[in-house]
Amino acid sequence: MNDSETPATKAANAVHPAPGTRRRRVSILRGAVFPTTNGTDTGGEGRGMSKIAGISGESANELEHLIADLSESGPLIFVFGVGWWTAHLTGATAPVFRGPADRRWWHVELGDDAASWTMDVRVDEITGVRFVREPYPFPSFPGREVLMVQFLGPDGDTVLSCYVHELYDGQRMRPERLDAWRALRERYGDRDESRVDRGALLAPAA
Repeated sequence: MNDSETPATKAANAVHPAPGTRRRRVSILRGAVFPTTNGTDTGGEGRGMSKIAGISGESANELEHLIADLSESGPLIFVFGVGWWTAHLTGATAPVFRGPADRRWWHVELGDDAASWTMDVRVDEITGVRFVREPYPFPSFPGREVLMVQFLGPDGDTVLSCYVHELYDGQRMRPERLDAWRALRERYGDRDESRVDRGALLAPAA
């Protein structure tokens, strides 16, 4: 990584794809993030998030509304991993929701016929949501901050982080990006963290 990368991009250690990569599926189940692969498939970095065409699926509860509004708020970096590896996908996406309430999927397809990814997130396994504003963790961008929305799994661990992309214009935070993040936070509880109960966002238990 180098200093030309954005803070949100450098905040994740991406996995680089090997030549010939065709398709990758990432599932988030029971608090873990893990890939299932075909052949010699390896991870990827910075692939654009493509909109879904020809697939229906509307948000059914408050959590899914948050996911949809987050996706529409502007470009994001979706970061997932289990500590010793991470990968990230950059851009905008139109989420598709599938399945019954007790086995509900947030589905995204990325790329094209030459190389593509599929991300499937078990929405019914998400137990919490955090809105995080904190200092950028590396010294190459002193004084900068990151904005993100984190989704928590059954064990309370962060399984997916959605960073606000293109947050800075030079040394200046883009006010429209900060305003969009603040508006989303206010719309969904106006607090740093919510627990999820059957799709509803509630204040954390005392």
